[in-house]
Amino acid sequence: MKKVMKLSLAITVLFVSLNAMASGSGLSLRVRTGVGKLVNFSIDDEKSVMVSITSKDKEIIFSETLKSKNGKINRTYDLASFPDGTYFLEAETGAKVSKYEVTVANGGVIVAEKAVAELSKPVLEKRDGLVMVSVPDNGKTPVAIRMYDENNVELYKGTVKGTKKFDMNNTAAKKITVILEYSDRTFVETIAAR
Repeated sequence: MKKVMKLSLAITVLFVSLNAMASGSGLSLRVRTGVGKLVNFSIDDEKSVMVSITSKDKEIIFSETLKSKNGKINRTYDLASFPDGTYFLEAETGAKVSKYEVTVANGGVIVAEKAVAELSKPVLEKRDGLVMVSVPDNGKTPVAIRMYDENNVELYKGTVKGTKKFDMNNTAAKKITVILEYSDRTFVETIAAR
C-alpha cells in the first residue's frame, strides 16, 4: 500500500510538473511527456542564447550557444544519463540571465515553473564616439568596469552605479573590450571604438 501511495504521489508530481512553463520574455522549458527525461527549451525574439546545465555544486555539466532560425530557438535536452538530483539550467540572452531548477528523480524530470534567479545585464551602448554603460537596477548595485584596447592596454578601471559615459574620441583604439562585473557575474563584450 505504501509503495502504491509513493508511486501515485510521484506520478502526480510528475504530471503537474510536465506542464511547467518558465515565464518571462518568451522563454519556455517543458518536459516532454512519455519519452523519458527530455526537456524542451525554446525562446522567441533572440538572435542567440547561451545555455548551460550545472550541478548543485555549480559544476558546469554542459554548455552551448544556440543561434536563432527565423527568430526562434528550440532545443531538446536528454537528461537520461543524469543521476537523480537537482540541476540548474541557465539561459543567457543579450539582456538577461535566467536560472531554472531542474530535478531528475524517480525516472522523470521536474522543471520549476519560475526562475530561481534572474539578472538583467548591464547595457553597453555606443553612440557618437561615446560608450555608455547602464545598470538596469537604477544604480543600486555597483558595476566594476575594466576597458582595454586591442593591445590589452588598460583604458579604464573603476566602479560605477547607474549610467557612466566614456569618450572614445581621443583614443587611437580601434576595438575596445569591456569587462563588467555585476552581482557575482562577469560579462565581456568587444566593440568597435568608432
